[in-house]
Amino acid sequence: MNKNCELPVSALKKIIALEAFDFNTTKDISPLSSVIGQKRAVSSITFALEMKESGYNIFVTGSYGTGRTTIVTDLLNQAAKIRSAPSDWVFVYNFSNPDEPNALRLPSGEALKFKKRMNRHILTLTSDLEKTFESKTYLESKNELVDRFQQAKQMIYSEVEKEAAAVNIRIKSTNAGFATIPVVDGKQISSKEFLDLPPEQQEEINKNAGVVQKSLQHMIRKLNLIDREMDEKIDALNEEAARFVVNNHFEDMIEKYSHCSDVTRYLKAAADDIVDNVDEFTGNGEVKESQEVHPSSLPYGLNKYQVNILIDNSKQKGAPVVYETNPAYHNLFGRIEKKSYQGYVYTDYTMIKGGSLVSANGGYLVLDADQLLKHSFAYEALKRALRSKKLRIEDMNTFYGYSSTVSLRPDPVPLDIKVVLIGHREVYRMLHNYDEEFRKIFKVRADFDTEVKETKSSLRQYIQFIARVVKEEELLPFNRSGVSAVLEYGYRLSEDQKKLSIRFGELVKIIREASFWAGKKHKKIVSSKEVAFAVESKIYRHNLVEDKVHESIMEKMVNIQVRGSETGQVNGLAVYSLGDYSFGRPSRITVNTFIGSRGIINIEREAKLSGKIHDKGMLVLSGYFSEKFGRTIPLSFSATITFEQNYGTIDGDSASSTELYALLSSLSGIPIKQGIAVTGSVNQKGQVQAIGGVNEKIEGFFKVCSARRLTGEQGVMIPKANEKNLLLSDEVVEAVKAGKFHIWSVDNVEDGIEILTGIKCGLKHKDGSYTSESIFDKVRQQLVQFAESAHQFRKSLGSSAKKADDDKED
Repeated sequence: MNKNCELPVSALKKIIALEAFDFNTTKDISPLSSVIGQKRAVSSITFALEMKESGYNIFVTGSYGTGRTTIVTDLLNQAAKIRSAPSDWVFVYNFSNPDEPNALRLPSGEALKFKKRMNRHILTLTSDLEKTFESKTYLESKNELVDRFQQAKQMIYSEVEKEAAAVNIRIKSTNAGFATIPVVDGKQISSKEFLDLPPEQQEEINKNAGVVQKSLQHMIRKLNLIDREMDEKIDALNEEAARFVVNNHFEDMIEKYSHCSDVTRYLKAAADDIVDNVDEFTGNGEVKESQEVHPSSLPYGLNKYQVNILIDNSKQKGAPVVYETNPAYHNLFGRIEKKSYQGYVYTDYTMIKGGSLVSANGGYLVLDADQLLKHSFAYEALKRALRSKKLRIEDMNTFYGYSSTVSLRPDPVPLDIKVVLIGHREVYRMLHNYDEEFRKIFKVRADFDTEVKETKSSLRQYIQFIARVVKEEELLPFNRSGVSAVLEYGYRLSEDQKKLSIRFGELVKIIREASFWAGKKHKKIVSSKEVAFAVESKIYRHNLVEDKVHESIMEKMVNIQVRGSETGQVNGLAVYSLGDYSFGRPSRITVNTFIGSRGIINIEREAKLSGKIHDKGMLVLSGYFSEKFGRTIPLSFSATITFEQNYGTIDGDSASSTELYALLSSLSGIPIKQGIAVTGSVNQKGQVQAIGGVNEKIEGFFKVCSARRLTGEQGVMIPKANEKNLLLSDEVVEAVKAGKFHIWSVDNVEDGIEILTGIKCGLKHKDGSYTSESIFDKVRQQLVQFAESAHQFRKSLGSSAKKADDDKED
């Protein structure tokens, strides 16, 4: 057996060296305050945050558990600290178009003050207006006006009355207007008495009454003009009185907000509206100063002077950082609420509510891309808002085409925001490839890695990370062995002796659970034993399927041989993933070879149980055979290859070298040692290539061999390229150290077949033959024999057919 390929114990596991770090427990270590190993992602995020141009929003990609959200949030918080707090926004009544409420920008922290000032002004204004219109000065001025116009009216009435008396007609005021009554001998006569008069007298009375009626009509027109003039004078008086009071109340506010043109414009419009509608203030019930000012509690008609605070940043220190966990449309953009009253639904500007975009305006908004895409209209509306830099709060009914009810159309709020989407790489590729707008809006990608190269600096940061978790979550301190065990787990997660996993979610779980188990054992410090127990407990909670598979092998329900030798049979290794747990198990691969012309037949493919990558691996085997043996002899053979007792789909090419060894064994007739399991991909040149899950595969086969008693001849053969991925369990390492189990690494098929059979492949001669009695020599002889047998068979068939034709002619 090729001893040069056998790996020493030192190559099977990472040796953790902490001599360079001086500490006894994690209490002696300063917690991590920087980011581990995400230089590329941090650089991308920093670049995007410093770019002020539009479209430089960020899409963060990477695996779950790499600390994406935490790191992004920390970076955003750092950037937010050096920025000033954003403006406040309020909605107010639009006096010229009530269906389109106005949005007002106010300095940070001013929204609540502005609202209180407006409420206080309305309250005091109501009281002052009532006092003004009840004052002696006002009443005297008004009464003087009324008296003057009443006197003018009375003079006109008196003149008409005198004119009527001159022709014996008396004027009487009625609900329907003025009536003319005849007077005879100084007395008013009735209708009956009028009819008893002589016709000549009746005619004269009617003529006089007609003249008086014309005078009355002319009088009424004059009186109406006088009333109209009086009303105008009273309105002017009211306006003058109201304007004086209103201006006294509003002048200081207008001056205070003179730097906010929209606010001063609104205040002037509100003042004008109050003056125009002063009767609404003086004709309603009294508002007490202690009464809470709310639209539902104010007198009718005063709702339109209320201030609806959309966002108040009075407590905001720096720019806001908002993480919206449920990015539904209303949660992002806000809503226009409605209320029901006596069977009808109504709304007004006081029911406009803001969402996350309003809260994060002037800062940063973090969203989960998967969640965003699940909600109707949210993604498209977000792109529209980022493109236009305007936030519109709209009724959702408009998106569904419902226009039967009229809703509000508030002013858009200017948007100054950086949006960070966090999602999978597949989501990013899909959006980048199929959504042109996405490329213009999310111009920066921050891709988070899952591992970091081992350096002294990264090791120090890793240890500091452990200390940070212990401190923040108030866990038991870890001693040096406990820290070393967590580091070992980090190497195992990365499956590389030179790299540490930065899937912090998995690491934090083990740190927490190790502290928990230490506490259960009444220990004050966490050591490597508790970390190992935490890892074992985690595996035990997830490996039920693995135990069932192992049980079926032990009970020989699944036939796996780990002793002796067999021709055309070898133990391959596969990894089964259960989502949260992966394990390795052996699979028996068998090959039968015989005369034919179909070449290599993949039984799994014929049964439609083979994936495309596995099919490709089979075609690679054909290429290898053609290169090795097909240049000097015709390849006239058929071979069937299958995974025995497999009833599911197989994919991947990690067993292609294993299948090749079984094929060479079947053709050469030389048996393969069943105690050696094999994994590795192979190319057309016979080079063995790296595969995944090497540790799970080795441990899976070791578990079967150990259960059936180790013989000292068993082991696993892996690609040489996978040596750096070896991070085996202590149980396997101890067995190798004791000489009961072996690990070989090969980089070509020639070394692999020698380990499996104990016979060399042989050197190729110029005539295409190989060293006598070598593996390849025996394979070539078998191929030649198949070709000759096929030729002889075809020749005999031809002779038989010719003889049959001759017999027919006879």
